[in-house]
Amino acid sequence: MTAGLRLALNVFAWFLAMPVLFVSAAALESHRILSISNHMAPMTAVVLSLWAGVIYWRCVPGTPGMWRRAGYLAAFLGVMFLLGWAAMWLTFVVMLAIYGA
Repeated sequence: MTAGLRLALNVFAWFLAMPVLFVSAAALESHRILSISNHMAPMTAVVLSLWAGVIYWRCVPGTPGMWRRAGYLAAFLGVMFLLGWAAMWLTFVVMLAIYGA
């Protein structure tokens, strides 16, 4: 598996994790199994931030130049910010579709 494909798959899994986590937590909350609704957003933010760090560390190729590495970091952070924003809206749409207005 190439580094680019590994990076794309990890980022796609990261993107889908937010809706999955929120739908799972809502299901647990609705069945009175677990009451974490007050802490779900901060916990998700921490988990996704740590996961993004691991993705960058493991999947973004290393370079000998510091400026190119800084450019990779800036591009990675920009893409992850946009994907996080899109994942937030996807989560909203999914939760609205499941539980209604």
